[in-house]
Amino acid sequence: MSAKYRLVENPPASRKEGVTELHARIVASRTATMDDLAEEISTISSFSPGDIKGLLTSFSEVIIRRLKNGENVNLEDLGYYSVSLECPKGVTSDKQIRSASVRFKNVNFRCSAKMKDSLKTMTLERETSKKKQRFSPEQRIKHIQNYLQSNRTVTASQCCAFNQCSHFSTMSDLRALINAEKVEKLGYGKNVLYMLRQNTNDR
Repeated sequence: MSAKYRLVENPPASRKEGVTELHARIVASRTATMDDLAEEISTISSFSPGDIKGLLTSFSEVIIRRLKNGENVNLEDLGYYSVSLECPKGVTSDKQIRSASVRFKNVNFRCSAKMKDSLKTMTLERETSKKKQRFSPEQRIKHIQNYLQSNRTVTASQCCAFNQCSHFSTMSDLRALINAEKVEKLGYGKNVLYMLRQNTNDR
């Protein structure tokens, strides 16, 4: 099985002498969930999907606890986890800041060399060009809701892909869903996910 990619224009700031260069970007076919992983692992082991999902959940909880305790986590064949912090700007002396002002910023993940080497052999296939459809805001919002009915979360990039629209339009759609209390935002920065609000009826 091959992964698909498409060619995308580089940002204007990176253009040289008016020449627009392109870069390749993976077109994700879908987002694998923990249930998917548990089901697949069960086919190559003697454990049931439920046992595997329970193990993966516990595995995740242990990693989080270790990181909270100030440890780094080395998963060897997978990669290396660590936590980054943030504090107020303009600090020039340790006397200017209290511990309460230092807070969690992000989780850093550094992929292992073994995983990188394994992925170098991946088969790539260019996505067949399709005529871009234009959906109304109502249609785009409905597509997002339908996607979330089948998948736990969605990213802005995924919304852009299946709605074939700009990031600006996608963020407008997601804000409308958030303001209508149908969707909630999880995470910050590049790690933002969106999911259906629990116990909220469609209006």
